[in-house]
Amino acid sequence: MRKNVRNLLMQTLAAATVAAGAYGVVSVNSDSANAASPTSYGVRGIDTSHHNAHPIRWSTVRASGESFVFHKATQGTGYRDPKFAGDLAGALSAGLMAAPYHFYDSGTGAAQAAHFVRTVKAAGYDAKRPGQLPPVIDLEKTSGRCPAGVNSSQVAAFLAKVREAFGVSPIVYTSKDFTDTCLGGKTAALAGSPLWIPRYRSGSTEPAIIGGRSWSIWQYTDRGSVSGINGHVDRNVYKGTLTQLRRLAHLSPATGQPIPTPAPGSTTPAPSKPWPVLKAGTRGTDVRTAQHLLNAAGHHLDADGAFGPATTSAVKTFQTRNSLDADGIIGANTWNKLIRTVRQGSSGEAVKAAQAQLAAYGHNIKIDGAFGPATTSAVKAFQTRNRLDADGVVGPNTWNTLVAGTTTHTPAPSTPAPSGNGKLPQRQALAQLAAAGIKRPVGRTSLEGVRARTIQGVIALKKASGCTIVITGGTESGHSTKGNYSHANGYKLDLRTRDEGRCVTNWIKTTQRKGAPRGKDARWYGTLNGVSAEFVYEVPRSGGVHWDITFK
Repeated sequence: MRKNVRNLLMQTLAAATVAAGAYGVVSVNSDSANAASPTSYGVRGIDTSHHNAHPIRWSTVRASGESFVFHKATQGTGYRDPKFAGDLAGALSAGLMAAPYHFYDSGTGAAQAAHFVRTVKAAGYDAKRPGQLPPVIDLEKTSGRCPAGVNSSQVAAFLAKVREAFGVSPIVYTSKDFTDTCLGGKTAALAGSPLWIPRYRSGSTEPAIIGGRSWSIWQYTDRGSVSGINGHVDRNVYKGTLTQLRRLAHLSPATGQPIPTPAPGSTTPAPSKPWPVLKAGTRGTDVRTAQHLLNAAGHHLDADGAFGPATTSAVKTFQTRNSLDADGIIGANTWNKLIRTVRQGSSGEAVKAAQAQLAAYGHNIKIDGAFGPATTSAVKAFQTRNRLDADGVVGPNTWNTLVAGTTTHTPAPSTPAPSGNGKLPQRQALAQLAAAGIKRPVGRTSLEGVRARTIQGVIALKKASGCTIVITGGTESGHSTKGNYSHANGYKLDLRTRDEGRCVTNWIKTTQRKGAPRGKDARWYGTLNGVSAEFVYEVPRSGGVHWDITFK
């Protein structure tokens, strides 16, 4: 099949194959005479790469019934898929099980594996976090030709290096034609890996057996259709059960929720959320946090929240000093080296980094680098809300939750929503917005009497989207006063959709759950740091298109 399609296929195969191989749920000698139609299998998935139309609406993909996805990460010894990091984070956030795949090309197996491992680790993938499936190697021909220099020994070297890096057996996407002609029929190197095998022809005949083993994942079409993705997409089925796949992805078999893992000597769950990937051009609170932490390591950056050339240079220098791959990208490995434990009495740039994060979550504190009682109180409140040990110390677990917090996910039923939703005076509301990097509302917009959770919600929107927020409507007169959740009662804000607002528009439409329209206006729903949000793309008859957002 075409390379772009193959890339997509790799992703799906990875997830399915892994589950089967790791738990022995797939027969290795199934007879094609007993084949069933691929549509008869209940666990479905896809695979994607930059060749797919973007943006992909991952929440819609998940809601359509897909369970897993594999993303192309690398090819050969130097290529990185530009959509990989964002797609991996988006799919995991939407509740899909996911993993990266490598398209085997020219270069030694060891060199290709090293490139793959560096790239996916920088994006926060370690094959151990909740939702992450084992990695995949894609072995296929390009334009009918075998990859230059490929043989069973080189493939074995790739698999061994990836297995050593992640502690799991990779999934292998391949075909009998490839193993026969490119590996000379030598399949011993694949023995420890689940197989993801394509077969597209009509009918129910299953993929050909390879090395005496059957498929764990079946890629049955390269012209499928899935809600949330424009155009054709590769589709796959997994031979095992959803429960088995969840186990492989470090999720509760019964609920699909993360399984807490206590850190050594502590009852606090170890960091498990994917760290955000920051690189040149990225903006927002997380960049500002990283800049403060780089300053704490001896650099001299303006903590402006913009990842420019100076920040890239500082990151590369920091990575070199800490024996990391100096690519100028802040991924999981770099974050883990950057963070420093701070507590009451601490001072300096690392404290400012923590305060910047707390302010972005709506805590009314100064970013002054002094860890005093107010910062301690904010840390404890944040820890309590996120079910961490409320000791007031910003250590690895709290850093991970602050920076990598999934603020767009609905909290578990036992997690209380932010307490208190009284009306705020305008002065207090503006102070909280300013601390989070949100400018004063435009024109005569008033925030007098706005609800506390409305402010918390819009601050969480900024953090989750990384967008500039422009508030164009608040509690001032002139809005509809119908219902309890009105502008006048402090529950609604209007946000700009044009110019700076295009970023917010794109984020809402591609990450939130689309619902039935409100009249003729399109509507989406979501949750921001425990605050329910209704996003209506309002098109008034008099003009002035804007987002009408209700926070509850």
